[in-house]
Amino acid sequence: MKIAVVLYKSNTLANGEHPLMVRVTHKKTRKYVSLGISCPPSLWNSEKHQPRKNHPDKKLIDAIIAKKRSQYDAKYLEMVAQDKPFSTEALINAVENGRTLTQFFPFLDELIERLVKSGKVNTSLNYSKVKRTLIKFVSNQFPSTDSEQLLFTDINQQFLLKYETHLRERGLVDNTLSAYFKVIRATLNKAVKENLLKKEYYPFRDFKISKFNTATKKRAISKEELKKLAKLTIAPGSSLYNAQQYFLFSYYGRGINFRDIAFLKWSNIVKGRVFYERAKTGKLMQFKLSEPVQAILDRYRPQIPYDKEDYIFPILDKHVHRTPEEINNRVHTVSYHFNKNLKKLACRAGINIKLTKSVARHTYATVLKMSGVSTSKISEAMGHANPRITQIYLKNFGLDVIDKANEHLL
Repeated sequence: MKIAVVLYKSNTLANGEHPLMVRVTHKKTRKYVSLGISCPPSLWNSEKHQPRKNHPDKKLIDAIIAKKRSQYDAKYLEMVAQDKPFSTEALINAVENGRTLTQFFPFLDELIERLVKSGKVNTSLNYSKVKRTLIKFVSNQFPSTDSEQLLFTDINQQFLLKYETHLRERGLVDNTLSAYFKVIRATLNKAVKENLLKKEYYPFRDFKISKFNTATKKRAISKEELKKLAKLTIAPGSSLYNAQQYFLFSYYGRGINFRDIAFLKWSNIVKGRVFYERAKTGKLMQFKLSEPVQAILDRYRPQIPYDKEDYIFPILDKHVHRTPEEINNRVHTVSYHFNKNLKKLACRAGINIKLTKSVARHTYATVLKMSGVSTSKISEAMGHANPRITQIYLKNFGLDVIDKANEHLL
């Protein structure tokens, strides 16, 4: 580990000076922290990392540098002596923010903030939900422990087993437990990656989340039931009408989920195909405009000239829903009413199944399989499988096979 104060020439201030930065180097990783002062290049000794003798404020700058160097040296020795996981980020946080990122909850808060800034509000809410349950668990099981002082190393196999018992006592089912533990695992994975947690303290080598995997009954409707749903006469523009069209679009659009439907803009349609990025995985997807898909789009296409950056469906409005929080709240609200209206549609169409937005995805996969399309061509990701399988399938078989397979939907 090397600590030096350098003249940061990559940034030139308005007065022609360069800022002075603390440079922390560890295992070929460099991080810079501003000292809040600057120096002209002609008055800086780059070999000795200090101002030249003729600098008018040399004594003051030397004192500032010495104090900061002392803080970094002392904190580094403290972390080594206590065998704390070390990284440039951890050292800088310890000196500049008065804490180290060996604590679980401060790091989790940072991950939540990163998710919000990257627009993944829904995922950030899931992380926040898990944080609340963990704080409650820690306060109940370890009353003398401040939850904010929970260290990464405190989360061992015994801790996870007790947390599992705590969640089961609250009545949570295996699928929910799996989702909660995946958040903890993802957090610790990032901590290991950022050198904040040593691999030997990583608990998920022994605690397997796969034990929560349960065979979920896939819900799908038949082609005949889908046709009944499509033939229902509903007043255009009503919430029931929109629910009908969203469901059909999901089915004919290769199982596109509701959140991705909400984000679709007219600019996503290029040369007879719909291109979009899955909100859940960030993977790029596309499908051909079949006649049913084109017909649905035509029903929502404005009669007057429109901006291609307008949303296709009346779920989001770019003039109203601007922040990630506003967008997430709107999608969540419409999704709730979408599912409620699907129940009404099922009743009208005589479909004896709990109709939800996810049924369209299950139906897409099931109908293709029933039509003789091999499972190697229809990825299980259209159900509850890992989305990576979808990408492998697309890469191996090509879009023409997908387009041909889609003909079985019509």
